[in-house]
Amino acid sequence: GIFSMGQPATQCNAEDHIPAKDYGWSHHGPFASYDYASIRRGFQVYRQVCASCHSVDKIAFRSMVGITHTEEQMKKIAESYDIEDGPNDIGEMFERPGKLSDTIP
Repeated sequence: GIFSMGQPATQCNAEDHIPAKDYGWSHHGPFASYDYASIRRGFQVYRQVCASCHSVDKIAFRSMVGITHTEEQMKKIAESYDIEDGPNDIGEMFERPGKLSDTIP
């Protein structure tokens, strides 16, 4: 593959590996889905507890639309954040309300 750097693929046989246990989780399979209520609660916990020390600054607000919130709800959440932007016409950075295209601070 792309990361193998010309090395042959590693092959496992019954003697040199332990197969992963199947826990029967509900999010496996072609018709499976995530528990969206749990994801929404997790995002709420992140915002109220974890965000003070940890960031998810690689995930945009728009990525959560249809998963944790509707587009309108996520717009309101994004707007509740002050996002540093700029520079403006005089070369200074400024803060503005967040948009769906911004990453979650």
